[in-house]
Amino acid sequence: MRHLRPSETVETVLDIDYEGLHAGGKTALLFDWDNTLTERRSCVLPPQSTALLAHLARLGFRIGILTNRRSHRTASGVSFPMITHAGKPRSRSYRRLLAQLDATGSEAVMIGDRRLTDVLGANRIGVYTILVRRPPREAA
Repeated sequence: MRHLRPSETVETVLDIDYEGLHAGGKTALLFDWDNTLTERRSCVLPPQSTALLAHLARLGFRIGILTNRRSHRTASGVSFPMITHAGKPRSRSYRRLLAQLDATGSEAVMIGDRRLTDVLGANRIGVYTILVRRPPREAA
């Protein structure tokens, strides 16, 4: 059961204390796609997610995306390493993305919306986990 518990839970990716994570030695951010950065089945990052990722890159974070979505259904033009059809919660894809980001598990944070894929897989290899309740919404 302990592998299903996230290190922390937030409403959206916009509510995470990224500066605090960076100050604590976290340098790599692994994001899920659906219901984390975007609405389910969307191939387009909302402006809030696009701005957030650009800001995090400027802060010096290494960023990657790990999704169980098939490659032909993901966004084109994403400038960060992305592993599709990842087979989460199996650890192989997590380790592969960490290698692409030249990061260790202790330097990384997995940010996703599902306990049985995002949290379980990352916790099993010692990655700090943040569970988000929903993706960012478009401003009204």
